[in-house]
Amino acid sequence: MSHSHAADDGAPLEARPARRPFYLVRIHRERWADDRELASAILGTVVGAAAMAAASPHGTLGEVVVTVLVTVAVYWAAERYARVLAVEVRGPHRIRKIGPVLRHGWPMVEAAYTPLVVLVVIEFFTDDLRAGVLAALGVATVMLGGLGHGAARRAGTTWAAAVLWGMVSAGLGVVLILLKISLH
Repeated sequence: MSHSHAADDGAPLEARPARRPFYLVRIHRERWADDRELASAILGTVVGAAAMAAASPHGTLGEVVVTVLVTVAVYWAAERYARVLAVEVRGPHRIRKIGPVLRHGWPMVEAAYTPLVVLVVIEFFTDDLRAGVLAALGVATVMLGGLGHGAARRAGTTWAAAVLWGMVSAGLGVVLILLKISLH
């Protein structure tokens, strides 16, 4: 395949630039391939956004970024450690099973990056940490809605039920926005 990557129908993306965002969404959707990975992505989005909301009233941009990264990393490590101990690593060749278990929960960390990038970009251009955090929390809310919807659809629910689950997931983001507003 050429450098242009082909969409589902074989036509190069450059021939249809309007479909490129959908192609990128499809790649990401396929990357988080199962229910546990989607659950990890939802958890990572919530944990990262909560850390951002809590750290921002009293911190600088650098302090908020470090707080989010460290908090998400600690949650990821704790969740993966619990998974290793609880169910995933049994029987012969235990050591070889640890790597896949650790990688399987990595969407928790990956999902926290997008709102963090939004925060840094908005703060860079506006020099307003509060605006950056609110924009990042808005992006996290949209992500949560999409992840909840995607998880529900993958589980085989109807479209209407998936919309409801997406709204419930997005509601977590709304709670975080309200937390941020109440802390400032």
